[in-house]
Amino acid sequence: MSPMTDNSSSEEIVDYILRITREIWEDRNPDLVMRYYGPEARIHALGGIMQGAAAVTENTRAMQAAFPDRLVIGEDVVCSPLEDGAWLSSHRIRSPMTSKGDNAYGPATGRRVTTHVIADCVVMNGLIEKEWLVRDNLSLVRQLGLDPLEVARREAARIHPDEHARWLADERKRVLNATGPPSDPASPPDPQRDPLGFAREILLGLWQRPSESCEAAYAPYAVLSDSDREVAGASNILTHYAALRESLKVRRLSVDHAGVQARGGGWTLAARWAAAAEHSKEFERLPATRAPLFLIGISHWWLTGRRVAREWTVFDRLALMEQILRHGKTL
Repeated sequence: MSPMTDNSSSEEIVDYILRITREIWEDRNPDLVMRYYGPEARIHALGGIMQGAAAVTENTRAMQAAFPDRLVIGEDVVCSPLEDGAWLSSHRIRSPMTSKGDNAYGPATGRRVTTHVIADCVVMNGLIEKEWLVRDNLSLVRQLGLDPLEVARREAARIHPDEHARWLADERKRVLNATGPPSDPASPPDPQRDPLGFAREILLGLWQRPSESCEAAYAPYAVLSDSDREVAGASNILTHYAALRESLKVRRLSVDHAGVQARGGGWTLAARWAAAAEHSKEFERLPATRAPLFLIGISHWWLTGRRVAREWTVFDRLALMEQILRHGKTL
């Protein structure tokens, strides 16, 4: 693919993302990371930060050694133009794989697992320069047959780079200091004309302040895929988020990017968001600690008739457990 310019199209970016993913993973060519990622590319995940194409290459090698049959199935890619000819791609991935080698959480278990990942990438001149990666590692640990609390304690006890701790603290402060949300509109904004406004109204309604506008955005038959959890029906989806709000009291939420793309007779809207929260009630067997938390998540909504018919949301629950344990020092 030739270097991307201001004239690059959304279709070219989608093709680029899907093609390089296949070349690296299905074709088992981890060295191609050095061609497609910038030398100083920065990858943000709630559990840690990677800097540079060389680090991404080593991480890819380790993942392929642990799960040699891993498939990286692209379910959707939503692209949005940025400044200076750059693009933001939001890539939703389903990965079936078998644990055949040592992985980040322990030795091989031989179990067949499926992970759900969403990666937001900034692409410029044919290179990925920045990425936000979300995966529910709690789901992965459970499927591997491990005790999530034991794994979280072990991860929390590890020495984490100062850079990661600073990033978590700075990002939480950024979200807390952001301008407050506008007053509730009478109805959700038009998702095609104002994807950021639509995403903000939905996410604020789900995570921070229930609203009629948020409820009206969901079709009665909507289905939520939250990593390994399937929730059917708008009322059950709202109940699901009500339970999360009790455990993770969101102080402020920021929608950092949103884009929309025509898809299958409707529209897919992708939004990356961040929240400053507090551990206010039992969460994954951890009693309330009032620990200050930071989380990032990515949501994809498939909309028809301007209402949500399908939702995919991913955030890293295991990394939140680590934050709680590090705060309380109850290792």
